Amino acid sequence: MPSNPFFPPKHTDTPPAAWLFCRVIDNYGDIGVSLRLARRLNEAGFQVALWHDNPATLAKLLGDAPPPAAIRAHHWQGDAAESIAAELAAVAPAVVIETFGCDLPPAALAAVRTHRPLWLNWEYLSAEPWAEAMHGKPSLQADGTEKYFWLMGFSETSGGLLHEAGYLKKQQAFLANPAAQAALRRRLGLPETPRRAVQCFCFGYAGAQWADWLAAWQAAGEALDVWLADRQIIRSLHQAGAIPEHALHEPGSVWQAGAVRLIRIGFVLQAKFDAVLWLADMAIVRGEDSFVRAQLAGKPLLWHIYPQAEQAHLPKLHAFWRKAAAFTPLPVAHQALSDDLNHAAVLTPAARTESWRQLLQQLPQWRQAAEKWQGKLLRQSDAVERVLARWPGLLG
Repeated sequence: MPSNPFFPPKHTDTPPAAWLFCRVIDNYGDIGVSLRLARRLNEAGFQVALWHDNPATLAKLLGDAPPPAAIRAHHWQGDAAESIAAELAAVAPAVVIETFGCDLPPAALAAVRTHRPLWLNWEYLSAEPWAEAMHGKPSLQADGTEKYFWLMGFSETSGGLLHEAGYLKKQQAFLANPAAQAALRRRLGLPETPRRAVQCFCFGYAGAQWADWLAAWQAAGEALDVWLADRQIIRSLHQAGAIPEHALHEPGSVWQAGAVRLIRIGFVLQAKFDAVLWLADMAIVRGEDSFVRAQLAGKPLLWHIYPQAEQAHLPKLHAFWRKAAAFTPLPVAHQALSDDLNHAAVLTPAARTESWRQLLQQLPQWRQAAEKWQGKLLRQSDAVERVLARWPGLLG
C-alpha cells in the first residue's frame, strides 16, 4: 500500500483527536457501529468527537449509561460549523472518519485541507472479493488530499471488525455468574426461570415471512422460546393475523402456541447487548452491528440482511456464508432457511418446517461451528488496531 501523505500530529500531553461523522439510515445500525467505533478509538487513546443527525436513537442506545467524557456527541444540524469550530479550537484532528458514505460538512472539509489528518471513508462490512480489493486504497481528491477506503471484513487482509480487549473474559465471567444472568432476565422481562427449550434472540426487519416462520416453528414440534426485540416482527405477525392484536404489546408479555413461546423483551441498550446474546442459545439478527456481535458471541445465527432493491443484498449475504462455511461446515438446513428469510428463495411450508426441525436438532453441532468461527475472529486484530498498525504515528 502507498505511504500516507497526511501530516501526523506532533506529540503533546493532549490525547489526539478523532472526528466521526454519521448520518442515520438504518434505525440502529449506522449509529450503533459509529458509537462502537467511537468507544474503541477512545479505548485506544483518542479523544473522540461524534457528529450524528439522530439524537433520539443515540440516546435510546445509551440509556442511562453515557459514553466516557472523552467521547463528545454533537447533533449534526446544518453545516455543524459552530461545533466543529469549538472542537478545532481545542485540538486539531489526527483522524477524520466519514461513516457509511456520508459527506463531510464544509467546515470539516476545510479542517482536513488545513491540518491534513488521516481521512477515512469507513464503509459497510462485506466478505465480497471486491471489498478486500478496495480496502485501504487511497482516493485522490480534487484539492490533492487523499481519502482512504476502510472496509471492515472477516479476514486478515480486510479492515477487520470492532471488538474490545478482554471480550472472552467478560463473556466467561457473565456465564459463571447466575446472579448477573437472573438480573438481566428481569431487566428484559424474560421469565425468571428459563424452561427446557431453545432460547432464541430474534431481532429482524418487518416482513410477511414471519407468519410463515411462526407456523414452521409450531409444526416442527421442538420447544422454542423466541425473544422478540423491537416491534417490527410483532407488527408483522399482527398484520398477518398470526397472533391476536392484543398480544405482545408490553415487555415481558408472552404468547404461546404448542411448543413455541413468543416473549416480548425490553429494548436492549448497546452496553447490555453482548450479555443478551451470551444468555441466548441462538440468534436471528439484522443489520451490521448485531450481526457482528452475534458472531463474536459464538452463537449459532441467521442473518436478516438489510433488504435492497433488485435483490442487491444477496451477493453480500452469500459471500459471507460461503466464507464462514469454508472455515467450518454449517448444517445443510441453514442455507435453505437463510435464503428463505432473505427472499433468495421460498420454501414450501413442509420444507420450511423440516428445515427448522433439522436445525434445532443439530444445535450442538451448529454451536461448535459458531464457537470455532468466534475463535478465528477474536484471534485477529480488530479494526482500530489495524488502523494504528497501518499509520503508527497517529497516537503521537
